[in-house]
Amino acid sequence: MRRYSDASPAPSTSLDPARLPMATYDLSNLAELKAACDSLPPPTGDWLEALAETLRHVQEANQDERATPEFQLWLWEENRVAAVGQGKISVESAIADPEFRKWLAAVSVAPQPDDPVRRVAELQALYEELVERLGSYCTRIPHLKIFRVLAALYPAQVTTVADRRAARVLFKAMGGKRLDGIERHAWILSRLDEALGPCGDSAHEMAQRMILPWMLYARHVKRGDEPTEIADDTSGQTRLRPLPAARRRRGLTALSGGFTTILSILDFVGEGVAREELMDHLRSLFPENKDSTLSVVISSLLGEFAVVRRDGDQYVLTERAEAVLETQDPSDLADWLLTHVLGVDHAIVLLRDEGPKEQVQLVRDLQRVNPGWTSTYVPTNIVRWLLEFGVADRQGADLVLSDTGREWAARIDWEPEALPPAEPAVPIEVEDTAASLGRIRLPSLDVVIERVSEHGSFANALVANLHAGLWAHDRRHFAILTGLSGSGKTLLACGYGRALHETGDSPARLCTVPVQPGWYDPGALLGYVNPLRGDSYVRTAFLEFLLRASSQPEDPFVAVFDEMNLSHPEQYMAPLLSAMETGDSIRLHSEGERLDGVPASVPYPSNLALIGTVNMDETTHGLSDKVLDRAFTLEFWQVDLDAYPRWGKRDLPAEAESKVREALGELLAALEPARLHFGWRVVDDVLDFVAFSASGVLSLEEALDSVVYAKIVPKLRGEDSPRVREALAACSSVLDRHGLVDSCRKVRELSADLESTGSTRFWR
Repeated sequence: MRRYSDASPAPSTSLDPARLPMATYDLSNLAELKAACDSLPPPTGDWLEALAETLRHVQEANQDERATPEFQLWLWEENRVAAVGQGKISVESAIADPEFRKWLAAVSVAPQPDDPVRRVAELQALYEELVERLGSYCTRIPHLKIFRVLAALYPAQVTTVADRRAARVLFKAMGGKRLDGIERHAWILSRLDEALGPCGDSAHEMAQRMILPWMLYARHVKRGDEPTEIADDTSGQTRLRPLPAARRRRGLTALSGGFTTILSILDFVGEGVAREELMDHLRSLFPENKDSTLSVVISSLLGEFAVVRRDGDQYVLTERAEAVLETQDPSDLADWLLTHVLGVDHAIVLLRDEGPKEQVQLVRDLQRVNPGWTSTYVPTNIVRWLLEFGVADRQGADLVLSDTGREWAARIDWEPEALPPAEPAVPIEVEDTAASLGRIRLPSLDVVIERVSEHGSFANALVANLHAGLWAHDRRHFAILTGLSGSGKTLLACGYGRALHETGDSPARLCTVPVQPGWYDPGALLGYVNPLRGDSYVRTAFLEFLLRASSQPEDPFVAVFDEMNLSHPEQYMAPLLSAMETGDSIRLHSEGERLDGVPASVPYPSNLALIGTVNMDETTHGLSDKVLDRAFTLEFWQVDLDAYPRWGKRDLPAEAESKVREALGELLAALEPARLHFGWRVVDDVLDFVAFSASGVLSLEEALDSVVYAKIVPKLRGEDSPRVREALAACSSVLDRHGLVDSCRKVRELSADLESTGSTRFWR
């Protein structure tokens, strides 16, 4: 008889993510699946030997031994198929029942069908019967332990990937569809048989093949932008990897209907929906709520629960969401909530280590996790979600961990981190000032020009115009830089912002705002009162910048609105434009003198300069008179190729660079009359490509032809006019003269389109 108490614990070493190989493989392709397997180190060591010993012992045990309490305890709690990990659900009641032990022992020695399809079907039925029988012994179904047991009993059909979500992810990565449970495991092993050949019959060979899927998962599948786990390919286990407190989501949003509502939304999202479709569905679920509130719901699904993600213009389910839909079990959210949401692990550890607590006391304890939780609103939401998920139970007036809660608690092997007391985001008092230009400490124009030159080559007159256009008025400091894409508008704007300060002082006084399509109101700039958390204010980087500028009225602050006309500036900038004109304060909220550290209003800072960059194309909006009347506008259309600052800076022969320079100069001259020319960004790209391609495979003409075709020709478009026709004809002549065959052919096609249809564009 085996001495079952001698079973050794699983190794606890964790795979360092830095050891993951850089190569990626399409595991759905048999050839690449084989290559991925070949890239793995041979499965050796303690886990392999312990697993092989486990399989040998199971094979040698007869029905009577399998029915003993000792064997069953070893089989369920100590066998070495995979580390128990999160499988903390107790099966002691089942093991203590002689009838259950006899039944499992009998079915485990029954002969299996020769037909592989029937064999898998019978094992799937056995899995489902185990789930049903254990339901009468356990508070929750111990799925992970069931897979470990079945893998030990049937190693030819079940892998060591005992965690259902990990098995699902691997199954999908290998190209599997619409299988579940044991069928999924058997399919994975059958694909490995196709790629590598059949597995041998010895315990050692079967152990090697069983481990292989886990190693594929750990090395080639378990990846992500914000992973929650570290997978160990030497022990078949994962452990959670918590984020630092500063990087976590700040609590959980209250959601009417709780987990049931989440399931309903996930079921609707399915294979993917557009934002407006999702909003329509939320409007049907919450007809009394405003769209701003529904947007917060979407944000919570994206960030707090991580069950949906953006894929282009669609919202799709995450792998976590697919698991939740399949199991209807909130524990499939545990890995994310414990590692990425501030306060969840604290609440569970408090109940685990300090025992039952009244809800009021638990909420008060949670408030200490984040100094920003000045009310009980967020901590109360966390507690309510733990009750909703069945992690906590009520025991009289106290809250205690449930069986589910104890499982979650067993996964927390770290000391939960709280946020440190924070400095006030802004001074309590904001000076109400209409400071004159004389109070603002501006450097001289000569100093500004000298500092701007450190960031790019710009004409002195251009910098002087920008400087005067911004500061000539005592309060309205607003400039718009428009013109050719890639001509250095943003570079000049940011360089100018830095030039107003000594190098070390500039970062805090320069704010770049990348404008996004769909900014229809000032909330994107100035923040807003959280519609679901009435005691909190959603801040933005620009709001913090605005408050900082108000508190330092003698120092110039510059905000750069990059591509400001991707949305309508008169909409998202409305409070700024109005206050800039009238001198009135900017109203932020109506929730009293101060909310969540944000004042009700802030005087418009006379030391604030706004610089917007503008491109005019089919993706942008025109500028209204309301904007133009308040701004000083500078155009960027002329490109002086001789002033380009990076000639001779690349590893490119002088003769080759001279030819490229000549071709680009002639193209600029041909296209500029029709404003179809290009800026320095394109010059950078052309020279970088030609220099990188100087390997002998592509000739200079071929490389130049390819990059001109990719970077310049797609910009050629327009309606029929003499200037456009002449520009295309001149461009074609230049390309032909320099031997740029493909580009020349394409430009001639564009000219033909212009002639026959009255307009032309690269993308037909």
